[in-house]
This record gives sequence, C-alpha cells and structure tokens, in this order.
Amino acid sequence: MSRPSHTVTVAPVTPEEAAPPPQVELETPDAAPRSGGEARYSEGTVIGEGGMGKVLLVRDRYVGRQIALKQLKDDQRSNGRALARFDREARLQGQLEHPAIVPVYDIGRGSDGSPFFTMKLVLGESLAELLDHMAAGKPARFSQRKLLSAFSQLCVAVHYAHERGVVHRDIKPANIMLGAYGEVYLLDWGVAKVGGETAEPLAAEPSPENADPLHTGTGTVVGTVSTMAPEQALGRAVDARADVYALGAVLFHILTGEPFHPKGELSTVIGQILAGIEARASVRTPDVEVAPELEALCIAATRLHPADRLASAAALHEAIEAYLDGDRDQELRRAAARKHSDAARAAADTILERAKGASTSGDEAMHVRALGEVGKALAFDPTNKDALGTLVELLTSPPKVVPREVELEERAMTRRRVRMGGVAAAVVYGYISLNAFTTWQLGVHDIASFTTAHVLWGCAFLGGLITVWKSSYVPLFITFLFGISACVFVTSIYSPYLMVPPLLTMHAVLFALVQSWRLRIVMIVLASVGWTASVFGEHWRLLPTTVRFTNGDMLIHSPVISLPETLTTFYLWLSVLAMVIAPAVVIGSLRTAWMRSEQAMRMQLWQLRRLVSNEATTTIRPPAVTAK
Repeated sequence: MSRPSHTVTVAPVTPEEAAPPPQVELETPDAAPRSGGEARYSEGTVIGEGGMGKVLLVRDRYVGRQIALKQLKDDQRSNGRALARFDREARLQGQLEHPAIVPVYDIGRGSDGSPFFTMKLVLGESLAELLDHMAAGKPARFSQRKLLSAFSQLCVAVHYAHERGVVHRDIKPANIMLGAYGEVYLLDWGVAKVGGETAEPLAAEPSPENADPLHTGTGTVVGTVSTMAPEQALGRAVDARADVYALGAVLFHILTGEPFHPKGELSTVIGQILAGIEARASVRTPDVEVAPELEALCIAATRLHPADRLASAAALHEAIEAYLDGDRDQELRRAAARKHSDAARAAADTILERAKGASTSGDEAMHVRALGEVGKALAFDPTNKDALGTLVELLTSPPKVVPREVELEERAMTRRRVRMGGVAAAVVYGYISLNAFTTWQLGVHDIASFTTAHVLWGCAFLGGLITVWKSSYVPLFITFLFGISACVFVTSIYSPYLMVPPLLTMHAVLFALVQSWRLRIVMIVLASVGWTASVFGEHWRLLPTTVRFTNGDMLIHSPVISLPETLTTFYLWLSVLAMVIAPAVVIGSLRTAWMRSEQAMRMQLWQLRRLVSNEATTTIRPPAVTAK
C-alpha cells in the first residue's frame, strides 16, 4: 500500500530561534500581591483538599467564568515555610505555559491576608481513578491506546519543563488529569525543583502514599514512593532523569494494571527500589499481553542508574508515538480488511444463492469479484476470520461453467499431450520400419507383401511426425488408421494368431489415452474391426490363407494343436477380442478420472490466482493457435 508523498520546506533558523528555551527563574515580586480577592471571586465550595492546602470552585465576577482557587488551610497560614512553598508553587506553575500544565490566572491575598492563586478549572478524572476502575473490572471510557496517547502528550509537557530547568519530582497517576474533551494535565508542582536552587523544597503534602517524609543521611525524600526513582529515594539531588523514571513507572501501570513499585512498609519498599525493580511485564504479569517494544521502553526508562536510562522524556514520547503510528496503521489495515471481507461475503452469498437455481449467468465474474475481495482483505489482515471462511466456501464451490481461462489452459495442455503422442508414435513406428533390414536378412519370398507392410509402417511413422508438428488429433487419428491397417496386413505374413493380437492390443491401449472420450471409442471399435478382419479376412477373400485346419488340426506353417475348426476359431477370436477391449476400457476410465481431477486442480489454481490478483476482473485473450 503506497503512501502519498509530501514536500516539506524548512525555513532557515536564526541564531535567536536556535537558542535554548528560557530557564524558569523564581524572583521575589517588586510589589506585594494585591488584596481584595473576595471582591472579585465569589464564595466557593471545596472541590479538593491536601495536607496543607485546599482548592475551591469559585466564580470570577470580572470575567464571568468558573475557576479553581487554591489557598492554604487555616492552620498553615502562620507557617513561614508553608507560605514560601505556596508562593513558589504558584509562580513556578504560572511561568510554565504549556497545554498540559494548568495555567495560573491570578495570585493574591484575601482580606484576612491569606495567600491564594487562581487557575483554570480542570474537569475530568485522574489517571489513578481510571486505573483503579479498570483493575476492579469496571468499564472505562479510555482504551489503552487512548491512555498511551494521553501519556505521550504528558511526556511532551514534562520535557517542556525539563528544558526550562524544572524537575517535577512527583509524577504519579494521581497527579495526571484526563479532561472530558481530550485534555491532559500534569498537576501539583508543589515539590518541583528548579535548576540553580541551593535548597531542597519541603516534602510533598501528606497523603496515603506519602504519609511521612523519609529522612536519610543525604537529605529528605521528596515525592511519592509509588513512582520514586532510586536516587530520589536516597534523598540525593535529582535531575530530569528522575522524572523519566517516574514516567516509566506510570507507563508500566498503564500497560499492566499493576503499580510499578510494590506496596508495603515504607522502609521495605525503599529497599526494593534501591535494589532495582523488575520492569519486564512478561515476568511480572505474564497473563497480560504487552507489546515487546513497550516492555522494552519500560525497562529502558526505569533502569537503576540514571546514566543507563532513556535519555529524556522527549525520547519516551517519540517511542510511544512510533508505536501508536504503527498501531493506527494496523487499525486502518484491519478496517480496510473488514470492508473487503464484507464485499466478498456479499458476493459469495450471491453465488451460493444462484447455485440453488439453474442460472449460471455471471457466475464466473461473480467468483472473480469475490476472490479478488478476499485477496485484498487478507492482504490487509491475514488473520481476518471472515475472509478466510469466505475463501473456504469459494474454493469448495467452483463455478458451474468452466471459466474461459481454464478452458484455454485445457486446450494448451491437450496440444502438449497430442505432441507427446505423436513423438511416441514416431518412435514406435520408426523402430518397426527399421526392422525391415533385419527381416530382409532372414529371406523374403514375397517382395510385394513385404514392401506393402513396411510402407504402411512408414506412413504411420510420418503421421507421428506430422502430429508433432500440427499438435492436432487429425494426424494422430490418421496415424492410428495406418497402424491398424499395418497390423491387419501382417496377418498375410504371420497369420492372425501369432503377431496380430499383441499389436492390436498395443494400439488399443496406447491410443485410448487420448483426451476425447468419443475418439477413444472410435479407436477401440477400429482396433476390434481390425482384429475381426485379421481373423476372417481369408474367408472374405481379403487376406491370403495362412492358417489351415485339417482333420482337427490348426496349421500355421506347422502342426500345433488338434481342435475342431469352428470352436477353435471362435475361442481364439473371443479371447483376443477380450484382450483388445478390456485394457482399453480400463485405461480409458483411468484417463477420464485423471482428467476430472486435473480439471478440479486447475479450477482451484484459477481461484487462487484470482485471490492474489490486483484487479477484480481479468481480461482473457485466447492464444493465436487453438486446439482442433
């Protein structure tokens, strides 16, 4: 299947355009955040709550829209570190302008001095909720392909942050939101690290996954244990590769339905993370089918040492997109296969319906169409069961009327076999003609009879040569007549009971292999007539007397047996006649059965050719020479 070609023009890149993305720099604002937020935003209801903050659904009276407003809880408003973290989160998230990062609209303080910031209201479900539903066997509105597509968009957002020196450090299914209209958002930038910061921000808000910060000899563990990179679990400074690890853990969860890190006591889980987690889905969840390329991607993204991992979130995105492109192409091929399979099924149903009646009009064309559609369906999807079932039906129900193409093939095959028969006749009769020199050495008393016999053999030899040249039954039949005539004439030399029976039998058997059953019957009749003439020729004064019956003896140049003349004659005639007819009938029957089997094979071959044909119909041109 060919793809359309596209021409892409790439504009020259200026030095300014080639420069790296600007880094996020958190600075203290020149002026304090404005107050009076309540005047602009209506009283709202709580729609989300964490350890230190809560999110409310409010209405922006100035713009006239519903938005989300985040503020610290009452017990945290006097906590200096909490205030600093809250302000830092608002400014960092506000400076990351990307479709997958929730935009910040406003930063301010309420009338009581409590800080807040407003942002876009995101409606949808978290990835954690979707995965929990799928694990519980509940119907989910996102297929795995859609989840992978959303995950790919998420990787782009993470790479966008990395290019600006920001590491999220808490990527997990609960922080990934899938909107109702295809949106994908990465939430909670509260523990993100900005390049150049000298101090580590505080640990994440307490949650079921991260109830207590873990302190190590190096520092404080920041993030969530379920997706935490080994270096992060040690409390060391991390870079973008820690987010790549977390993305790999999320990908594993999407593919297998199981969290990447095991659940259990915090210290036990940390120890397992530091020892290295098994990332092969085929080992962890052998009952779940995961594409090998995606399994390899999970392994590459979650290697124990950062230097061994996938280079970036962008590389993860590109690998997912490459897989999805192939998956989309496969889905398109399956859809195309279904289309052609349905067309083949419709044509096959028409064929089977016509088979119930006597009409054969258009049978061949309908077979061609059906087989062509089956071939296209299987070319797009070799596993299409409907197309395979239709193929079996078509192959076992060939057209009632022999197609023109098969008929022409049979004619060509007949010509080849007639030529082979001519070759065989020329060889046999040529050999008999050469025996004239040997017979001459024995002594010839009747030159006329000797010459006549070998002239007949020679004419049969020439008939064989002409058969090879013409590839026609006409010269072959003439060759048979000369051969039979020569056999009958041999009676005048050797008597009818010495040489004639095997010669006539040989002719009847060999020439009975011709394809036409009518011609076979004629040849059998003529061989029988020849034998009859050979036996009774002297009584009809057609042949000289070579057998004498005297006083109960049959004389063929010397006494042999003593039997009554009439009984002996009838017995020998009947026996030899049986030897002439029986082999020819048997061989002819075998030839008919062989011909039918061969035709059935040609019909199957014809259907198979139609199956792989690029066209639904085939124009057939007869050869220049046709069989006679």
